[in-house]
Amino acid sequence: MDWREIPQNESLVELAAIVSEAEFVLSFGEDVTGRFRLTVFEDLRCQDPESRFFARAQEATDPLVSALATGATPEAVATQCVREAGVSLRRARGR
Repeated sequence: MDWREIPQNESLVELAAIVSEAEFVLSFGEDVTGRFRLTVFEDLRCQDPESRFFARAQEATDPLVSALATGATPEAVATQCVREAGVSLRRARGR
């Protein structure tokens, strides 16, 4: 399906397609472990090729432990989001 063919008006303020989803586990020792769902999106309204994709990672048991990333490729945003998820997890667990 080509979502760009959907009529867009002033009421449609955001439009993104899911490129990929995955789950991953980060562990920084016994006390600092988290299971995340990572979703990579393509922003279908974005005009800037350097920020065409964005990703969100959210920890399964604590929704406040999350990460966001924006970039030019799905791989770049996924990599950055995993890294930021690790930072968020360690901060939340006090490490």
